[in-house]
Amino acid sequence: MPRPGPLSRLRQRVRRNAYLLTVLLPTLLAALYLHGVAAPQYESEARFIVRGRSGGGGGGALEQMAQSAGFKPASEDAMGVRDYLRSHDAVAALRERMSLVEIFRRPEADPLARLWWPQPSAERLLDYFRRMAGAEYDTTSGITTLRVRSFRPEDSRQLAEQLLGLSEQLVNQLNQRLQEDSLRVARDEVARAEQRLAAAQLAIAGFRERERAVDPTRSAALALENIGRLEGALAQARAELAEALRFAREDNPRLVPLRNRVAALDAQVAEERRRLGSREARVSQQVGEYERLEVERELARSQLASATASLERARGDATRQQIFLLRVVEPNLAEYARYPKATLTVLYLFVGLSVGYGLAWLLIAGMREHAS
Repeated sequence: MPRPGPLSRLRQRVRRNAYLLTVLLPTLLAALYLHGVAAPQYESEARFIVRGRSGGGGGGALEQMAQSAGFKPASEDAMGVRDYLRSHDAVAALRERMSLVEIFRRPEADPLARLWWPQPSAERLLDYFRRMAGAEYDTTSGITTLRVRSFRPEDSRQLAEQLLGLSEQLVNQLNQRLQEDSLRVARDEVARAEQRLAAAQLAIAGFRERERAVDPTRSAALALENIGRLEGALAQARAELAEALRFAREDNPRLVPLRNRVAALDAQVAEERRRLGSREARVSQQVGEYERLEVERELARSQLASATASLERARGDATRQQIFLLRVVEPNLAEYARYPKATLTVLYLFVGLSVGYGLAWLLIAGMREHAS
């Protein structure tokens, strides 16, 4: 019987020691690295909430305290701050404020955990930064938790402080933008209202110049009032004439002035009625157009008053901050390293590799049984 070759003997050894090579050896190497080579990583944690003005109801005790002070939850702004903390802009701002690359390339950092590139591109630095820093927003309490890791405790706290400062700067920029937008909208509304009122005033002035009438409504009222006064005087004159006829003869000279007065008043009333009747259609048209112009002017005045009040409110709001970042927990200085969590990592790796080995063994055994 021929002896097996070196390759066959190697395969047999691999089969006999498969568990050792695929599970125990990687676990041992990971344990040696994590316990003997991996550098300790220190974490600094900070917490904050983002609130806006004016209140609502409900929520937890912290939320109710914020609302009682005149604030309301600003979840969209809080999530915007959270996303900003893991963005290119935040990393670029950190590089301007501190030596970010040097912090992640400290001499005590181990070869695998440190930042590999001395001059990394923006994308590589962002990917590494996202591994070392994170922000989580709790929708129930409205609290955002910021966690930062590095190879020195003071570096972690400094990074957390700088990130909180950048968050406050972002909130201030949002406030400034809100204030500018509200003032701009209010000023535009006032300008439109002023233009509308000016157009209404010009339309009324043009009407008066065209129609030669200051106020057709008032003119018509005065004409009717004049006719009413003349009719009152005519009625009184007729009453005096009727009373005089009861005690005097028809040819009495005393009746002549009374008859003349009655005739004159009657003629004047008839003349006024004729004038009013001849221009009744024209006056009616003038009154309708003038009333429409008056309504337009009153609406323009109301719009201007409302827009002016809105502008004053916007100016008052511009003096107050609309969005606040309130620090709940300041960045801490770590006293011991919480990472890389060597024991748990080795345990998880051992369990995972063992489960994978068992599944692979069952799969291969099934395939062999099916083939045979």
